[in-house]
Amino acid sequence: MAARSRLLMYGLPALAGVALVAALASIVNSNTPAATVAPRSMPPTARAEGPSTAASPSLPSTATAPAVIGALGTVEPANREVSVATRFPGVVTEVQVIDGSKVKAGDVLFVIDSALPAVTVVQRQRDLSVAEARLAQTRQRAAVLAADVAVARGIAVSAEADLDEANDLVRIADRLQSGSSITEREMVRRRNLLRVAEGRVAEVKARLTRAEAEFALVDPQNSGPTLLIEEAAVAQAKAALVFAEAELDQRTVRAPSDGTVLAVNIRPGEFAAIGGSPPPILLGRLDPLHVRVDIDEADVPRFASGAEAVGLPRGAPERRIALRYVRAEPLVKPKRTLSGLSSDRVDTRVLQVVYSVNPPVDGLRPGQVIDVFIEVASGHAPVAPVRR
Repeated sequence: MAARSRLLMYGLPALAGVALVAALASIVNSNTPAATVAPRSMPPTARAEGPSTAASPSLPSTATAPAVIGALGTVEPANREVSVATRFPGVVTEVQVIDGSKVKAGDVLFVIDSALPAVTVVQRQRDLSVAEARLAQTRQRAAVLAADVAVARGIAVSAEADLDEANDLVRIADRLQSGSSITEREMVRRRNLLRVAEGRVAEVKARLTRAEAEFALVDPQNSGPTLLIEEAAVAQAKAALVFAEAELDQRTVRAPSDGTVLAVNIRPGEFAAIGGSPPPILLGRLDPLHVRVDIDEADVPRFASGAEAVGLPRGAPERRIALRYVRAEPLVKPKRTLSGLSSDRVDTRVLQVVYSVNPPVDGLRPGQVIDVFIEVASGHAPVAPVRR
């Protein structure tokens, strides 16, 4: 019992001391910055033929004096990836490209089921035929009504001549009646003829007015309302046909620009949705390739626009890729590309700089991540890593 008490008295403090020493050692090791691994020294880059030669910046030989900015770069097409989508959802009936296909602007990529739009086009064509037939009928009717107006005017002239004749007979009868050379019966008959002639003239004038009004509705010289309605119906039918044909044509998805098919994510029989993810077709221009480099916000003051850079593919660091400056994005964005190391911080921001691969390099593919080293801007001394 006494031995057990002595063990507890001396053993427990000893174990606590050992644990305290181990904890302090772990804290010290975690706060000590890891030595930066210098990239292997690079011999001078071979000069490319022609005026487009890009010299590679020299990489640091030691970890104490970094002369370059180290960053990660993602290989991408020159115009970035184009997510080709469909304007209309539907079942895919045909896919005419495969991964790696080279396409021109306007080439067919895939086709959405177009049975219903095709029927609509046929219906719109028939509607247009009917509207055009009605317009032709109205124009023919205009010719008939013009003839009716001419006939009515002729009848009106004849009726007015008869009226004049009846007036003359009555005036003569009035003069003869004063000399008692005409009977009362003859006088009444002539006056009745005058009334008939007057009624006939009134009737003919009414028919002439009606014929002229009907002709005015379709008169092509004076833009008759009925003719305008029929012409508008034809124009409307044509517009409906154009709309139906455009809707049918848009069921065929075409390449928006020249490029290479990077990925085909749709198959015949599958449903293509509007704005679906992943996009049905991923397209990009691979000549030239670009590298989008994420420069840490702590290194942004040391970066200068136009600085030369060199890329090292992962798994083949002996290969040097000459990079030519293209542009720097104006907006500093949250970091997305990670190196996979435990020291990566996702709460930092990066400046994205775009370089072109010049001259082209075989085996480099869009989406590939490479290590990029950029020359430090002149006048900026190397900075020590900040302990976080």
